[in-house]
Amino acid sequence: MQGETEAEAEAGAEVEVAMAEIVALARAIDLAEAAIAPRLHTVETGKGHHMFGRRSIGAWLAAATGSRTARAGERVTLARQLPRLPHTARLLTSGRLSYGYAATIASATHHLDDAETVLAEPILLQLAQESASTVEDVARAGHTIIETIDPEGRLRRAAAKTERQHLTIAETADGMGRLSGLLDPELKMQLKTWLEPLAVKTDSTDLRSHGRRMADALAIRLSQGGRRTVMHVTVTEQTLTGQSEEPAHLEDGTPIPAADARRMAYTAELRRVLRDAGGIVKDFGRARRLASADQREAILAKYRTCCREGCDVPAYLAEIDHIEPWYPTGRTDLDNLAPLCAADNKWKSRHPDRVEVIDHGDGTVSMRFYRYSKLRPRRWTDRQ
Repeated sequence: MQGETEAEAEAGAEVEVAMAEIVALARAIDLAEAAIAPRLHTVETGKGHHMFGRRSIGAWLAAATGSRTARAGERVTLARQLPRLPHTARLLTSGRLSYGYAATIASATHHLDDAETVLAEPILLQLAQESASTVEDVARAGHTIIETIDPEGRLRRAAAKTERQHLTIAETADGMGRLSGLLDPELKMQLKTWLEPLAVKTDSTDLRSHGRRMADALAIRLSQGGRRTVMHVTVTEQTLTGQSEEPAHLEDGTPIPAADARRMAYTAELRRVLRDAGGIVKDFGRARRLASADQREAILAKYRTCCREGCDVPAYLAEIDHIEPWYPTGRTDLDNLAPLCAADNKWKSRHPDRVEVIDHGDGTVSMRFYRYSKLRPRRWTDRQ
């Protein structure tokens, strides 16, 4: 027991040393940022970015230092504002004010004129030096100052924010998409209100991060229960019928697993054009794959939410899923259909051996998902 206590004490001492070193290194970075600011001001004044064919000092800085555009813009704003913020500059240079607070004060005052900046700087500095304050508190105070000084400019500032908003979807090397952008307050709240009710943790076994839950919520919203999905997927007959695991391809050429292509084929309204190995178009498929409008209405009358245990996505936002998969023998009959949200439907199709179907005896079922494969998975046909 004493040995364990000594080990714990030693580990605790290492943690304290690491924490102290982190703070010291952060202060060194702050001092480096304080040294960059006046030099950056000199470069901008001399239009040094033109020497490298850059359209702005921020573009040059981002390229020269390998930093994000937003970080470069923050540094440029600080460099421009420090000559008007003498107290902030002195404290930053002496190491008594962090870069984060200094950059926030610079951002909060760059819309103010010189006289207004003289009045605003001591207020923001005092708040920044209070132990209980955060950078976000200083930013909010700066916004309040602007609103107080120029209440008539609210509409102009709101319009300026809207002009700045943008959204980019960039492709990664593995075919995924990286979203980045800036939304004005109204659009931000519309998006959050649209997604967050569907992004809550379902129960204690839900191990998804908040970011993952938000992505799943977006999939649910865009899917509209599978009714508005319009996708062009190139897939062979053999892959669609399960005779081959050859990947399918989205219209931009991105390959997707065969299992995903089969799932999409019976959960989305896809217009299929099937070709054989020689490129000849073939007519393939059973007469009915998707639930009819009447069947969907019947399902919605029986279910309030997605049928996965613990999921509270409304049934009207869920896809109508085949309990026994449509391939190879699942029929599109009412008792073989249940609502499953887009995220859960995708998970079920990829992990069929981790799903248990529970028949409630009243024409409804629920599905229980397991983190690991079940030793004796219960097949849907076993309940017939």
